[in-house]
Amino acid sequence: MSGEIVAAYALTESGSGSDALGAKTVARLSEDGTHYVLSGEKMWISNGGFADVYIVFAKIDGDKKKFSAFVVERSENARPGAEEHKMGINSSSTTAIILSDCKVPIGNLIGNIGDGAKIAFNILNVGRFKLGAAAVGGCKLALTEAIRYANERHQFNVPISSFGAIKYKLAEMAIRTWVAESITYRTVGMIDHLIGDGADAEKKLRSIDEYAVECSINKVACSETLDYVVDEMVQIYGGYGYSADYPAEKFYRDARINRIFEGTNEINRMLIPGQLLKRAAKGQLNLLEVAKSLEVEISNGSPTDSKESILAHESKLAANAKKIALLILGAATRKFADHLAEQQEILMGAADIIMDAYRMESAVLRAAKTAEKANAENQIPMAQVFCADAAYRVETTAKITLAGMCEGDELLTHFTALKRFTKYGAPINTIAARRRIADGLIQANRYIF
Repeated sequence: MSGEIVAAYALTESGSGSDALGAKTVARLSEDGTHYVLSGEKMWISNGGFADVYIVFAKIDGDKKKFSAFVVERSENARPGAEEHKMGINSSSTTAIILSDCKVPIGNLIGNIGDGAKIAFNILNVGRFKLGAAAVGGCKLALTEAIRYANERHQFNVPISSFGAIKYKLAEMAIRTWVAESITYRTVGMIDHLIGDGADAEKKLRSIDEYAVECSINKVACSETLDYVVDEMVQIYGGYGYSADYPAEKFYRDARINRIFEGTNEINRMLIPGQLLKRAAKGQLNLLEVAKSLEVEISNGSPTDSKESILAHESKLAANAKKIALLILGAATRKFADHLAEQQEILMGAADIIMDAYRMESAVLRAAKTAEKANAENQIPMAQVFCADAAYRVETTAKITLAGMCEGDELLTHFTALKRFTKYGAPINTIAARRRIADGLIQANRYIF
């Protein structure tokens, strides 16, 4: 790509953000059938001020079933509005796009009439994955700056990086960054594997759609990891973190948008369990079969581990987290049936458990795979610490979510089942593990993984 022509993606409108299909922009076919006439206004369009081409979504004749995508070249009738004054990402251009009886040749329709939703949402799936990957890059940069500052800043005649409280922060920032990177590579690897070599466009769309849930997980988990990292970066800088003369302030402002665009984190949280249940209803996912085996396991007791291997305990924690997610989804489906979509708090609780399960499993897989490679001595404790903390989060979220939809004997029954999957054994020494991770970062004066 030469970058000579810049494009922009124009979906959002002032009255339709998360509800993309509520767009008011209309396309009407001309009397001679040679072109469409588009009218409407798009909002929050990245690259809007300097893009040469806009990918615009509009309803043909105002019909929701004819929601379609068009390639629209910039012109007097398809022009940007004023630049938005934003909290962060100020080096980017964000404008409205004003379409006033804009003539678009019929050949500029992308796909077929009514394909707009499929095209828009698959673009969003890719965007969600890419946003997660970009957030991981931001985490690494922010953490490196924080490590260097902690080594340079002296209090009581010693660098603040020598203090246990700072070591905790640096280690936790590194752990969360490393786990975010783990799900990033795992997700794109699965997508690439499914696409294969020389795949046509239709197969690429199907492959991306297959991993839409994982793309949403990446978007939410990585953007919230970045928020945690930059918040702790500001704290490590102290008063200087609040000053625009130091890098922490810019990191902090720029990070915030990631939880909003490409679908808010709340919308993506509801998409995660929603997509899984939708696929199960269509027979595309064998959740029913797995749920039955889970009921047998609950009745008969948990199976004993047949072998001990590296990170065997953490592997079991990850597997149990998935079972807890299934327990929650099963209970919610039976309780609310067709009205489950209205129970947003329940769906978000389920999503948090699913995300932690995916992150735990990804961390274990990565640490085990790199056990014989450089830096493995720190990657194993990172997986151990993350899984230990995540297991407690999963249990707490499960209890809150179950209590939100059950009571009395029904709740006690679910809590009894939950106990089978929350037996952790002796806790690991996470304080020592974090100190070890932090010492490696401090010695290298940068993020090293």
